Amino acid sequence: MLIECGLRAKRVTSHMGRQYFAHYPSLECPVVHKSESPQHLAMKQALKDRINAAPGWTAEVEAAHPERAWTADVLATNTDGRRLAFEVQLSQQTEEEFVRRSQRYVDDRIGPVWVVPKDFDWFRVQLPMIVTGFGKASDLPGNPAELMELLDHQPLIGKMARSGAIVDAVLQPRFKWPHGTPRHQWDTIQRLEAERAEAAEAARVKAAQEAKARQLVGQEEVERKVERDSLFAVQAVAPDVGAVPAVRAGMNVWASIVSCSGSGHPFLIWRLLEPPARIDLRPYRPGPESLDRVLVPVEAWLQAAGGSLVRGKLVTVNRPGKPLGFACPTCNDLVQGRWVSSIPNSKWSAIAERSQAEVDVPKPPEPGARPGPPREQTFRPKTVHRPARIEEGHPEFIGPRPRTLWMSEARDATEIAARQAAKDARAARLREISENPRYIGSANGFRIQCSDCGGTFEDDNEGIHANAKCLARGGSNPAGSWR
Repeated sequence: MLIECGLRAKRVTSHMGRQYFAHYPSLECPVVHKSESPQHLAMKQALKDRINAAPGWTAEVEAAHPERAWTADVLATNTDGRRLAFEVQLSQQTEEEFVRRSQRYVDDRIGPVWVVPKDFDWFRVQLPMIVTGFGKASDLPGNPAELMELLDHQPLIGKMARSGAIVDAVLQPRFKWPHGTPRHQWDTIQRLEAERAEAAEAARVKAAQEAKARQLVGQEEVERKVERDSLFAVQAVAPDVGAVPAVRAGMNVWASIVSCSGSGHPFLIWRLLEPPARIDLRPYRPGPESLDRVLVPVEAWLQAAGGSLVRGKLVTVNRPGKPLGFACPTCNDLVQGRWVSSIPNSKWSAIAERSQAEVDVPKPPEPGARPGPPREQTFRPKTVHRPARIEEGHPEFIGPRPRTLWMSEARDATEIAARQAAKDARAARLREISENPRYIGSANGFRIQCSDCGGTFEDDNEGIHANAKCLARGGSNPAGSWR
């Protein structure tokens, strides 16, 4: 039978050879039994001795609740009735477990004090903690009292202090815990987190509603634009060239009578390119339509037509490239280029036509041109000016030299002998370069450095380095430069 809970238990040996007691499987025990390490036992002994040394305090190790609701490592009791439960926690434990075990002591009007190896400053719930730096893997002291001399940063006072000094401070009558009970703190944290989650969800819903509203507004705006674009093309009218025929000019001009999208004022727009049979999706931007020689036939046709119809204005559009665009002459509302492109071919009329006489008149010959049919040009290749041949040894020679073809490509015995002689000569040349004291060969023998100027070359491509000509061209090169 175990003392902590009063229930039956049996002795068990682990696979490591350690013996301990365990309840029978049929029993349910409400008490959390602890397997205490030597470090844990040493810390409890040190706390007991320190508390007993304080005036008016007595310490009891493994003090248990009458109903086994809790078992304190060291229970400190004062003559005035105050009680503090010192819990040595050297192993890992969750914040929720700290709160649960602390609240059990608070419910019995006992102040919990945790003795831990490190500060749990990330905990949301504030608990009285004494930090020792002494853990399960720490070396055991010769005297447990030495554990009260351990120095570490103490969260209770916000500075470095010894463990024993903090134990003495907690035992003082003036020590008060200002943060409230663990349950109160935990409930407050849960409530605030729930409020934040609720606010985040409300913000998410609001953002979704606003996005949907913007989408609807954007969709309505698109629909209005489509309706306005189609209405612009529907209201466009082709000028009546039957009643007022096209004027004679040096060019063809097509025009359409449109209405202002804002005020409904009619006005004339024109173009030099014939409207295509199919509607062009690209926005129409006037260009040469602004020239004076184009405006003359437009004004001439309007004057012949009479009435109050006027031509549109040409304004600069505030876009990259500053293109031109038509605008209402009365209210200055801009006519979008896509609106002009949406006007079908049937709603354009030619108000100016180029006379046939001007079309048939041949152009005079350009000055200096020969009369008669053009003659066929004779192809003459361009003369290529090549620089003089620079042989090896010349100061401007930088290689590489032409290589002899492979032996397998020789066509007869004479050419084989010539190529073999060339290979032998190149091998002798490479050997001469490798033995030259002015050159430093690399580890692979592929690249060679000139000790005179610091430049490098490959194989036998000495170039300007031959016979120290690299120095005659203006001093040494930067170290590592090519040739």
